[in-house]
Amino acid sequence: MSAATDVRIAAVQTVPEFGAVESNRGRTVERVRSNQDADLVVLPELATTGYVFESTDEVTSMAEPRDGPTGQAWAEVAAETETWIVGGFAEASNQSVYNSALIVSPDGIKGVYRKVHLWNEEKRWFDAGSELPVFQAPFGRFGVQICNDLWFAEQTIAQARDGVDLVAVPTNWVPGSAGEDRPGGWTMGVHQAIAHANANRVYIACADRSGTERGVTFEGQSVIVDPNGSPVAGPAPMTGEHAVVTDCDLTIARNKALTANDDALEDRRPSVYALYQSSSDGE
Repeated sequence: MSAATDVRIAAVQTVPEFGAVESNRGRTVERVRSNQDADLVVLPELATTGYVFESTDEVTSMAEPRDGPTGQAWAEVAAETETWIVGGFAEASNQSVYNSALIVSPDGIKGVYRKVHLWNEEKRWFDAGSELPVFQAPFGRFGVQICNDLWFAEQTIAQARDGVDLVAVPTNWVPGSAGEDRPGGWTMGVHQAIAHANANRVYIACADRSGTERGVTFEGQSVIVDPNGSPVAGPAPMTGEHAVVTDCDLTIARNKALTANDDALEDRRPSVYALYQSSSDGE
C-alpha cells in the first residue's frame, strides 16, 4: 500500500468478452490481485457483462443484485488484498436494471452508484439513477461517475461541492462523431476528464475497456488526472489490458484556491447562469 500521505490508485483497463460473465468476473479478480499494492482499483463500466446489448432478455439474464456473485467475488478479493474496488456491472434491483458501479471495501460492499446520464441505446435497457452518493474511505472522500456522466459538468461540480477528493469513473468510451480525428491523439473522454478535474480541483480516475464487441471498437486510454488537469498516469494504449497506477496526494484536491483571490468553487455564480431558465423568459 501507499505511504500515509498518498493514495495509490490503479485504473485497470480490461477486454471483456460479451456475455461471458463468469470468466469476465474472474479476470477482474485477477486484475485486482495483480494490483494489490493499490489502495483503490477502478474497473471499467459493465466489466462483467460487456456493453453492446441487443435485447432486454440479454440484459436481464446477466443482471445481478449488488450482493450477487460479482459483489461476493469482489468483496472476497478486497478483503484478501485490503483494496477498495469500484467497478461496473449490470444491477438488478426489484423490477429495474441499472448500469451501476459497485463500491467495495476490505470490510465488504459499501454501496452502488447508478449511472445518471444514460447514453444512446442504454436508454432501452437501463433505468437511470438519481443519486450522487459520496463514499468515505480511510484515504479520503470519493464520488463515482460512469462514462457519459463525465460529459455533464454539473455532476462534477455537485460532487466537488460535496467535498469529494476523487471521482472514480468506470467507462466504455467509443469513438465520437469525429471518428479517428482525435484532438491530440486522445479520445474525447480524456479531454473531458482533464477539463473537469482542472475546473473543480479534483482527481479523476477513468478505467476504460478496449477491444471490439459486435462491431463496436472501444477507445482504451485509461487515465488518472490530477487537480491541475494533468494526466499523472496514462493515457494507456488504445488496445489491450493495462493498468495505469500512481500515488496521489488527495489533500491537494481539498484546496480550491487558484490564487489568493480565486476559488474554483466559491467563485461560481449559479444565479447568473440560470441554467434551466428558457432564453425567452428574459424577453
